[in-house]
Amino acid sequence: MWTGLVLITAKLVASRAAEDNLWIALKHVTGLTDRELSYFADELLTLQPPSQRDLWQRKVHCTLGTCGPEATSRLIAALGENEKLPSRAFELFPGDPLYQYWKESDRQKFHSWIDGEASEEETIEALIPEGQPLASGRIQAAHFTWKAKDLVLKLLGPAAGAFGALGRCLEWDTPFYTIKAFGPLCFRHDVLQYADPRAGHPEKMQTYSKGTRVMALDVLRPPDWMPTDYGLVVCFFVLEHVPDPHQAARGIAKLLNPGGYLLLGAPFIDGVHGCPDDFFRYTPHGLRKVAEGAKLEVLLEFSPGMTVAAAGDFIGMRSSYWRTEDLLKISDTHPMNVFLLARKPLMPHQRRTWARHNQTEWT
Repeated sequence: MWTGLVLITAKLVASRAAEDNLWIALKHVTGLTDRELSYFADELLTLQPPSQRDLWQRKVHCTLGTCGPEATSRLIAALGENEKLPSRAFELFPGDPLYQYWKESDRQKFHSWIDGEASEEETIEALIPEGQPLASGRIQAAHFTWKAKDLVLKLLGPAAGAFGALGRCLEWDTPFYTIKAFGPLCFRHDVLQYADPRAGHPEKMQTYSKGTRVMALDVLRPPDWMPTDYGLVVCFFVLEHVPDPHQAARGIAKLLNPGGYLLLGAPFIDGVHGCPDDFFRYTPHGLRKVAEGAKLEVLLEFSPGMTVAAAGDFIGMRSSYWRTEDLLKISDTHPMNVFLLARKPLMPHQRRTWARHNQTEWT
């Protein structure tokens, strides 16, 4: 009898030690407090066991070195089946664990570009639009924009010192990047809005007293009055919303002066987000094909991301879960977004050969 009691006691002690060890391990990895871990445990106990649990128990087993990823995968499956993931949508609301951090991080003033002043410092934070401080794609776009500007300055040479060296600049929706990043390199900062008769937005162009243009048009079917005198066009996160990106790229190319530059960016991994429609995702090769199909020469490419960040984005993990340098690493297989800088040839059907910049130099 005593032997049996000793064995039972030993098992209970070992079980309690294992539980304590798991608790310590979870605190070590997650940084959660004891109270937060208690909430976590209570939440797990309220979940319905996932439908595949019996299969896992019978056919899927882990060993030392593989149980961490396996347990995490099963936990994600359980939370997803119980509709606890994704943890958040694009907009954050009070009660979200990230809400206060998001509010504190949103340092960009509303319409910060309206004073026409360029950013004094070339930092990522300076090029994060208001309301989007935790958007990984905006961090990547900011990094790319500064790198693209550096190359444009190099190619402009001594002319870069002149006011308005690029001539007119154009950007979709708001002149955020053209003003904040390129500033006095642009003679005017114009805006293009997508004309959509379904939403009551007809084609039109309004020219203000100082010469700034605000246009509403469809680049798939450019009107005869569309200007073609731009030295720089910024088009981020637009091409996924047009039904014919090749035709759209040709329309964008028409906007450019010979020798004009295009900053182009589009998602490879993102949820469906209609504005009003959402059609495509782009690989690095795909976006290059679109640009080259419009007879533009690609000068610089950037395809940042990593597998876990790309996967995490689908379940609500914003940029605060990753180091900035990790979000800016080049990924050959799972880029989150794809960016490129292209140039319109100086003469029709003539392309100048520029040294392409190796992506590994970015970080």
